[in-house]
Amino acid sequence: MAKHGQFITLGRSVIAYPIAVAAGAMTFIPALIVGSTQLPGVAAKHGFVFSIPHFFGVELGAALLGLAIFALPIFPFYVAGMIVANKVGTRHWLYFATMGVVLSVGLWAGMIFLSPRVDNEHFAFSVLIRLVAPVGVVSGLACWLFLYLTWLREAS
Repeated sequence: MAKHGQFITLGRSVIAYPIAVAAGAMTFIPALIVGSTQLPGVAAKHGFVFSIPHFFGVELGAALLGLAIFALPIFPFYVAGMIVANKVGTRHWLYFATMGVVLSVGLWAGMIFLSPRVDNEHFAFSVLIRLVAPVGVVSGLACWLFLYLTWLREAS
């Protein structure tokens, strides 16, 4: 019989968190380019797409900015999600992707509802579909992938 190590541990979860937040933040720029009708032309016009070092610099900046701004507000909810995953005993990637989307949508909703009211409600829904959901999926899958790749599986 094969004995499996624990999938979610405190140390690996702490390491997976900044990886997931950075991966989600790095998804924002490509999702913004793909989801916008005007930005792809602007990005190509200014050489953003064709300059790989510039693109990597922007992605690194997005990752660091995402960690600096969003890491602390999301952390308590991440801890709650990891506790639930540990108690239930799930290792499924779908749980982590869903948890990432829920955390991203929750952060987005908090920013929308706590900010002064804007008359353009269509913009808020458009941002949800085009930017927030992909960021959540990527961050959740990055968390799961790190946990999966560092999971100790012992064979008998």
